Amino acid sequence: MNFLITLTSFYIGCAITLYKRLVGMFQEVNILDHEQIFSDTWKVFKRDFVTYIIATLVTTIGSTLIITAAPLFYGLYYMVLKGIRGEEIEIKDVFEGFNHFVKSWVFFIVAAILLMIGFMLLVVPGIVIGILLIYALPLLVIKEYGGIDAIKESIEIARDNFVDTLILAIVLWVISAIGGYVVVGFLITIPIVAIAETIATMRLIESCPDEYTEVAEDSEIEEFV
Repeated sequence: MNFLITLTSFYIGCAITLYKRLVGMFQEVNILDHEQIFSDTWKVFKRDFVTYIIATLVTTIGSTLIITAAPLFYGLYYMVLKGIRGEEIEIKDVFEGFNHFVKSWVFFIVAAILLMIGFMLLVVPGIVIGILLIYALPLLVIKEYGGIDAIKESIEIARDNFVDTLILAIVLWVISAIGGYVVVGFLITIPIVAIAETIATMRLIESCPDEYTEVAEDSEIEEFV
């Protein structure tokens, strides 16, 4: 377990270092405090890291059945949201997505079609669509949206805060890539990415209460992390 904690600390350290370098390149950083996001991500993950790792293992193994993939990833983000809010999380939380089976699959199918079309158009549009959809799954869970509404609002939020979103996406892609090269690293990087995406989504919603539904105050999140 100490090895996993050390490895996770390394991932977070890499994320913060990369963030600082990116901020040097993009001077206009609008709303998100990325360093705080990854600091809070580490605190949330560390508090229940064993549960997150087991839940991720259940999700990845269960997703090999294909039909269970969408609800299981919905359930993982549901668990993450509970963890951010300071609620007790359990392995069974990952199965919450089966109560939203149709909605989760509508979301994943529409998102997959958009990404497929984007990558067919010489790759770059697919990358842009991937950036615009970064908040969609957290929104699906946080706001209990339908799949299409979650995608629409993610695009709106990402478009309005594109520099912040681009920096976040690059850092998360690097973390995911590191996880792919380290044995069982994905068991750590998948929940870290989910936590970071969800915290970022909540912070952006809070920043524009007139445009997006308010889901939590910063102080409410910080109280638990």
